[in-house]
Amino acid sequence: MGGADASGAVAPAVLVGPADIARMSGVRRPAVSNWRRRFDDFPAPVAGTAANPLFALEAVHTWCREHGKPFEADRTELLWQRVRSVVPDVRRLEFMAHAGRLLADPPPVGELPEGVPGEWTDLAGEILAGDGPEPVFEELCARLVRERGRAETPPELAAWMAELAGIGEGDSVLDPACGMGALLTAALRRGASALYGQDSDPDALHVATALLAVSAGVSATAVGDSLRSPAFGGTRVDAVLCDPPFRDREWGLEELADDPRWVHGVPPRGEGELAWVQHALSRVRPGGRAVVLVPASVSSRPGGRRLRAGLVRSGALRAVLEVPEEGASEVLRHVWILVRPEGEAVPGGRVLLVGADAGREGSARIWAAFASGAVPPDPAAGTAPVWTAPEAAPLLDEEVDLRPARRLAAALECRAGVHYPPLLASLTDALEQARSLARELALEPAEDGTGTTTLGALADSGAVELHRAPLAMTTEEGTIPVLTVRDLRGGGAASGLCERVPGLVMTRPGDVVVAETVRGAPVRVVTGKEEAAALGPRLLLVRAVEGRTDRGFLAGLLSSLPETAARTSTGRLDVRALRVPSLSLEEQRAHGRAVEALERNGELLERIAEMGGRLARLGRRGLEEGNLRPRELER
Repeated sequence: MGGADASGAVAPAVLVGPADIARMSGVRRPAVSNWRRRFDDFPAPVAGTAANPLFALEAVHTWCREHGKPFEADRTELLWQRVRSVVPDVRRLEFMAHAGRLLADPPPVGELPEGVPGEWTDLAGEILAGDGPEPVFEELCARLVRERGRAETPPELAAWMAELAGIGEGDSVLDPACGMGALLTAALRRGASALYGQDSDPDALHVATALLAVSAGVSATAVGDSLRSPAFGGTRVDAVLCDPPFRDREWGLEELADDPRWVHGVPPRGEGELAWVQHALSRVRPGGRAVVLVPASVSSRPGGRRLRAGLVRSGALRAVLEVPEEGASEVLRHVWILVRPEGEAVPGGRVLLVGADAGREGSARIWAAFASGAVPPDPAAGTAPVWTAPEAAPLLDEEVDLRPARRLAAALECRAGVHYPPLLASLTDALEQARSLARELALEPAEDGTGTTTLGALADSGAVELHRAPLAMTTEEGTIPVLTVRDLRGGGAASGLCERVPGLVMTRPGDVVVAETVRGAPVRVVTGKEEAAALGPRLLLVRAVEGRTDRGFLAGLLSSLPETAARTSTGRLDVRALRVPSLSLEEQRAHGRAVEALERNGELLERIAEMGGRLARLGRRGLEEGNLRPRELER
């Protein structure tokens, strides 16, 4: 293959940028720039620009190996870099569509679709080579989704929307703007058996069709604009999932002004999302759900006021949920949940509004309770509300503002008197716990100081064991889970797989695993809750020897390595040089218990500080609004 032949050599055509090198080496991008400045033998760029140079992957791989730098590049990584090298970024979706067509419905031998370069077929052949090419194709599509950003629905968001729609075994699902099929794939994973997808981009649709075929989905797809030319006749489905085009002002107002789908009002030109909302509602069976992702502004823009009022008044709009997005300073998107009335329309009762602070799991639980007619769970005592369910009438004011944040702020103003007393009681209990715990933290100055030794000396004396993975080990296939550098860095479970080979090291509870070659040297203490896993490449396992070293003592010492820890000339953490107290086994156990108590106390004090801040804010608001009054006035 062009990415890597049978011997593992990387084809010269594979080019990578500084960000790619940093990712595969487990460092930050500035580190790569530093390598280029410090080392005269660092490979020179072979393409790109001064601002974005490109390097031959084979040369970078060799240089990292010779200089002791970590470097990970599995077959999928190499194939993705090949795609990026061979296919211009503006045509990568078109290329993956070509590979998808070959996977789902191979053409006759020698036949090449018009406009497809010959090298594309060769590259697609590399992707689809061997037994079971589907996982490789799926992973490359996932990388393309990440590269396209807003143009595609992230998989975790798609899964959440499918859960909100209540999709289950045997359900039928439509996505009228399916793109590469993320929402339909999420529906398939929840048991949907009839999948309908339409999109105006034929390349995205080919990828979606291939992905659904890979997953053995029963699917029907059609090219075209769903608003102007809806496909699949009058088919009504159990659920519609939709992430419509972003702020599309050319959605077809002129030709669709009299369309019968506009039951709740003709969408203005600037409110194309509300056209998609009504289209989605028209395609579900009575009682079916439509879950639509919209910009947050759709819930409050003046132009859509009348239409929002119609949806609320009819009872079709059941919930508006803020989309929790990590790192975002403000809520950018909402999910609307609509239900098609059964029989004659019944005026709406309540509308559920859920804030981003509920999180995706919390939002799903709150919606499930509300949809079943139960009262959704309240947040912990004293915390700000994360949901409210006002009657329809108060929402139908001059603005028809459906933003959860605004309604939750109003709800909080009148709840201070309810939440302040239990929060104060919780804070009092936590302070009592802190006082009790403080009595366990009696630490006294050592009269003559405590002697120290090194971890290397403990290993040489047989008090601890240091283990590494066997050189012949791979992490790409097999039946044994493998803990990798990426798992330590991201905090996830063991994600690699390997076969049993001589020298394999399996983790045990109490083991300390260190990624000594990675910036910051991530550390994990293996707990009894984790599945045993093999130690992966570029990791060091430190194990206490029973009867010589206490596991809790060792875990407490290594769970947070100091920034000043010694390093080798290549930047690797010198674990053997780490200094540790020289203590008897009994003293180690007491030391470990003290460290554990300090950690518990630190966590408790952080919780107390957070509760104290909430108490002050809630108390001030209650005094200002008249919901609270000083107790001395009652005397």
